[in-house]
Amino acid sequence: MYNPEPDPRYQKPEKIVTFEGEIEIPTLIPDDTVTTGENPFVQIIYRFVKRRESASLEDIVRHVTTEKKLLPHNQYGIARVTAIVNHMHDGILGGLLVKKGNLYAAGVRLKTGRRLVRIYSGYDPFEYQIMRYFEAKGVISREEVHNLIMDDLKWARNGKLVEFYLKKLEKQGNIKKLDKEWFIFKKALEPF
Repeated sequence: MYNPEPDPRYQKPEKIVTFEGEIEIPTLIPDDTVTTGENPFVQIIYRFVKRRESASLEDIVRHVTTEKKLLPHNQYGIARVTAIVNHMHDGILGGLLVKKGNLYAAGVRLKTGRRLVRIYSGYDPFEYQIMRYFEAKGVISREEVHNLIMDDLKWARNGKLVEFYLKKLEKQGNIKKLDKEWFIFKKALEPF
């Protein structure tokens, strides 16, 4: 009824002691959740590619926009997924995806946090978390949103992504700017 969140201590990694030393058993992350510590789109793309062993860009776009429905299946959604895949191959996160011909394969191991965060089909995870915070508080400062995304969830490395979402939510009419630093909740998020 209340959808309680488990204590982060339940996500402690289990270890097996062998002759070579301790081996950590990776915790299984349910399909409808991501963790803190890394962009949720990066986590979903990485998990999808690793599970399939290799995937084309079209498969990745289809997975995020049609199967998971975390971005709309339009030009904006396709461009965002393509940019994230390029970022994971050539950008700051280069090495997470390795290109084999036209297919991408999982490369370096993705490091994430331990706290699980639920994602919902039809909602961008960033927008959903920001709007959930707005619904609880009503009036929020720009700094609080930055702290939520960058410090608490650790989903962004710089403030440009947070500012992008604030402008997007303001343009959609979900929030209204009161002055330079404060925003007020206007209407709930609608699924795409």
